[in-house]
Amino acid sequence: MKKLHDLIHSLSQGEKRFVKIRLNGNKSTSLLKTYFELLNKQKTYSFDEINKTVKQTKKLTQSNLSLLYEVVLKHLQSHYSTKNIEFGFRGELSSVKILMDKGLFSEAKSLCKKLILKAHKKEEFAVLKSVYKEYWNIHLLNGELNEASNETIQAELNAVCEKESKIVRLEEMYRMVTTLYYDYFFKKRDQEYQNRVQQVTKTLEALDLNSDTAKHISFEIKSIESVVLNDLGSHHSIRKKQLKHLMLSPVFESDHLLRLMVLSNTFTLLRSQARVKELSAYLVFMERHFKSIMDGGNDSVFAEKYYDIYFTNHCFIQSWESDGHRLNQLIISFKEIMSKGYITNPLIVGRIYLSLIELQITAENYKEAGPLLTEFFSLSKKKKYSKHYMEGDLLFLVQNYLQGKIDTFDNALEAFNRKVRRNELELDPDQKALLALLNDLFKETARDIRHYIARLSNKQTYKLFVYKLLSSHSFEKIRSEQFPINDVDYSRNSDVYLSDLNEIV
Repeated sequence: MKKLHDLIHSLSQGEKRFVKIRLNGNKSTSLLKTYFELLNKQKTYSFDEINKTVKQTKKLTQSNLSLLYEVVLKHLQSHYSTKNIEFGFRGELSSVKILMDKGLFSEAKSLCKKLILKAHKKEEFAVLKSVYKEYWNIHLLNGELNEASNETIQAELNAVCEKESKIVRLEEMYRMVTTLYYDYFFKKRDQEYQNRVQQVTKTLEALDLNSDTAKHISFEIKSIESVVLNDLGSHHSIRKKQLKHLMLSPVFESDHLLRLMVLSNTFTLLRSQARVKELSAYLVFMERHFKSIMDGGNDSVFAEKYYDIYFTNHCFIQSWESDGHRLNQLIISFKEIMSKGYITNPLIVGRIYLSLIELQITAENYKEAGPLLTEFFSLSKKKKYSKHYMEGDLLFLVQNYLQGKIDTFDNALEAFNRKVRRNELELDPDQKALLALLNDLFKETARDIRHYIARLSNKQTYKLFVYKLLSSHSFEKIRSEQFPINDVDYSRNSDVYLSDLNEIV
């Protein structure tokens, strides 16, 4: 039952707590909880180890593991149903049918009217079609059906079907442009894919977007087009309009993750143009808007994504505008969050560690960077050939060179080159550029700063490393002279868009 082991290890801390509470519910599932705990502790699945611990026959152990798999899935369905609006509406529709079966037509009609209003508000069109059919049946069975009531119900049902049909068409377009997006970025940068995306999006102009859901999907389609066409300005504008739409629409008022992801997409342009002050203002809005969700602590998936965005962007700001006190706050906050198990995704954990290490180096806190590197390598020791781990290797090299530990640097660089060569490891372009500089420093053949800067993309900390490794200037001086912030005069109070969002909240 490796699939059960994989399922348990894929659960968030909140999901594990929910399942264990349900397994504690009665004596018949107490043994299943034992199996659950054993599998949760196993880093690598071993049936023999479990069978030896529970001291049962292999057949019975296999049977119990199969049962536990079904029980865990059942409890997860229950866990997610509380967050599923359609599930709740379907339950209310069942209540309507029960009242009808009992001959309580007046009560059934009253409940049906309320359900129609709620389902319209949330644009649950699939539910609405079923509700209107029962509403018509109530009129029939209650002796209230006539030509006028039939026409009214049918007209409302037709309007619902039309809106649903529009969404089905838009979803088809969304799937097409998403497929073309992946073809373009991961197969071949061919203009044909760009042209086909534009052909699809042109048909949007002729569509009547008669629901909030339809408008949201159209924003998604247009944003994909702007990314494929490399139009950051258009992408930023579309995402801002989409975010305001999500904030105003009752359909999406509880879809916090969607709002968070769209908000984070508005950061892309700000980062690329070094609009650091404006980005900082957006982060303040993000923290304030989602504070109640984070304080509730009920959505571990949302929390993990929130922290990923939070640390990524605050670290970016620090790379442009170093503040020792703020950096220490970020490190303390990260370690506290880690200790509470709020972030478990190893890629997110590794990415944040690397960002904090980079910031300690660019703040010239070389000694403080050491313990963070040690913690990072300890957590990542099973993936020594991953790009994340190799980035840690590169930071270790930079740290030692800047500290003047040349012997350590030389030995570590030779070891790293062997590791890359023997295992045929592929570095990303930024890593290749930094490694080339480190090798040139080792050979004493370093070239002009501009040569290495030209090879880098938008990774700000690596650009700082290049200037520092090839000059005697402090990081502070390098920042002020080479990488000035582009929106020094930005004022949060004068930002009309953010003011509008704050009023909506």
